[in-house]
Amino acid sequence: MQVTVEKPEQGLEHKITVTFPSDELNSQVEKRLSEIRRTIKMDGFRPGKVPLNVVKKRHGEQVKQEIMGEKIQQTFYDAVAQESLQVAGYPMFDELDDKDGSITFTARFETYPEITVPEFSGVEVEKISAEITDKDVDNMINRLLEQRMAWKPSKSAAKKAKKGEQVIIDFVGKVDGEVFEGGSAENVPLELGSGRMIPGFEDGIIGMKKGEEKTIEVTFPEDYQSDELKGKVATFDITVHSISTKTLPEIDEEFVKSFGIEAGTEEALRSEIKDNMEKELARAVQNQNRTAVLDSLNEIVDVQLPKALVDQEVQSLMNNMVQKLQQQGMKPEDVNISAEHFQADAEKRVKLGLVMGDIIRANKIVASDEQVDEFIQEQASSYEDPSEVIDWYKKNPQALNEIKAVIVENTVAEKILSEAKVTEVKKSFDEVINPAA
Repeated sequence: MQVTVEKPEQGLEHKITVTFPSDELNSQVEKRLSEIRRTIKMDGFRPGKVPLNVVKKRHGEQVKQEIMGEKIQQTFYDAVAQESLQVAGYPMFDELDDKDGSITFTARFETYPEITVPEFSGVEVEKISAEITDKDVDNMINRLLEQRMAWKPSKSAAKKAKKGEQVIIDFVGKVDGEVFEGGSAENVPLELGSGRMIPGFEDGIIGMKKGEEKTIEVTFPEDYQSDELKGKVATFDITVHSISTKTLPEIDEEFVKSFGIEAGTEEALRSEIKDNMEKELARAVQNQNRTAVLDSLNEIVDVQLPKALVDQEVQSLMNNMVQKLQQQGMKPEDVNISAEHFQADAEKRVKLGLVMGDIIRANKIVASDEQVDEFIQEQASSYEDPSEVIDWYKKNPQALNEIKAVIVENTVAEKILSEAKVTEVKKSFDEVINPAA
């Protein structure tokens, strides 16, 4: 095998020319045709008795093309291994010459770039720290109570509707004195202040009593979904049938046990909630700190990216988005997304993948079995039957590989943090779990 490599003055694309004897290819073609002959069915011949020259005439060219493709692929990767070249993406085969007992082909391909990993002391990172407070636990308990709340109708005829209360109403909407389509309904439950209706509608009901009728005037927003109503002034004839206030359940034994806490006490409930919140917070803090580290690393590393890898990542991101949209009920023909929307994310992911790969190899970072088991145990502890979750992970190689990737990324992030210029930022539970967009 003769190999000639043309390296670029700039960029990552190389050109390789490879020449190898064709006799091995010819022998492989003969072998494949003989295999076909043993199984092929042809009118006038018993199975396995079709003459080889007949098989060659019918299948020879197709078999030769198949073997040629396989041989060129194998020879290409043997050649780049011989030249110690790392191919990024897939090669493009340009020329093929089969004559005088030898086969010559040329291929273009990109190689992985040389990466200079910076000193981690030059990385500047804001590291989040957070802890669960009694107030956080109180807020969570209040949310649980809100989820179990009920509406209690008022018996007082003098009761005036307030924000945060629920009214049952009839309404008839009119524009220029004419009832418009979709603007009327009966016995509609509406929590005042919820923002369900157009601006001004709910405010107009505040202060009304049970049985009261009133006409309010509102203006439809300019960005309203109906073109016929955008910016139009409308009146609504409102009739209030009832006014209800929220009632929350007591934190009693029945309430506590409904969450699977057999002790049935408020103390046990608070302890369980705090434990779950601490686990959730720890995961979120670790994930956000890891992201901050990788973003900071991305900013200070300059890497020439193989176009083939970026294109593959763009396609992967597009496919994931299309699949997600279709799962949400969108028809395939209605999905209209462009590759350029994913270009920046794809470049960032490829860049970090290359840099992380170098750091992982240089520091021989791997996810140990103990780390994997600990990770699975922690994930499973939040479920009713942890053993079932653990068993699922153990039987799912893809899930295990994803866990190992997370562990390795976390280890890299921790190493960088240990050497970087770190500014600690304290945040509350809600700021970490529900970050502002």
